[in-house]
Amino acid sequence: MKKVLIIEDEKNIVLPLKMFLMKKEYDVRVSRDGIEGIKLAQEYMPDIILLDILLPKMNGYLVCEALKEEMDTKNIPVIFISAKTQEKDIKKAFEVGGQEYIIKPFVHEDIEKVLKKYFEEE
Repeated sequence: MKKVLIIEDEKNIVLPLKMFLMKKEYDVRVSRDGIEGIKLAQEYMPDIILLDILLPKMNGYLVCEALKEEMDTKNIPVIFISAKTQEKDIKKAFEVGGQEYIIKPFVHEDIEKVLKKYFEEE
């Protein structure tokens, strides 16, 4: 079973997304802040991370940079999910190591498409 870590603090996004992914037979864990997200990524070792930018304690850019600096987590694909639509924000997400950028609001099929892309490459 593929493991997905969602690092996101908005309940109205987390709960439906988690339920959707669990129905698709993914093992899903959730962190609601950046620092906890890093710890959980290191313990849980997910196959992919869905990461918001605006988070309590540590923003998503810093979370991604920290994960990419660690030997154990540097190869985990990071998919940014954010309401930030400016080109500079999107560019920065890729500069810090993000592989994809999904703009909120999104439909669950957008997430599923990206997950399939990464899981079928293995």
